[in-house]
Amino acid sequence: MKVMNVEIAIIALLVVSIALIAFSYFQREPIKEVEQELETLQLSAMQEIYKLKKKMTVLEEELLDSNVVVRRPNAGISQHIAKQILSKYQNGMSVDAIAKAEHVSVEDVKAIIKDNERVLV
Repeated sequence: MKVMNVEIAIIALLVVSIALIAFSYFQREPIKEVEQELETLQLSAMQEIYKLKKKMTVLEEELLDSNVVVRRPNAGISQHIAKQILSKYQNGMSVDAIAKAEHVSVEDVKAIIKDNERVLV
């Protein structure tokens, strides 16, 4: 009887071990699916970041190409007048002539031009 009980115990343990191995094999599939979803999300996020960087580059180029961008107009001078000052300066008008035409001081004209040197290049 003892031999039979040991044989039954061994067979039962073998069946349980096979069942556990099969169970663990089927548990791996959802993990693979989650890994694939994560990889897909990472790729789509990287693509979005690339697109945004590309758009930022285009916008920066447009901003630098448009010569009417005023960085920081002086106090009391409107954005519109500052743009006109820059436009006239680019067209070759002298600082004194611009100051007279726009009814602002020569110092203000020079300050606006200096503040926007990067745009004027």
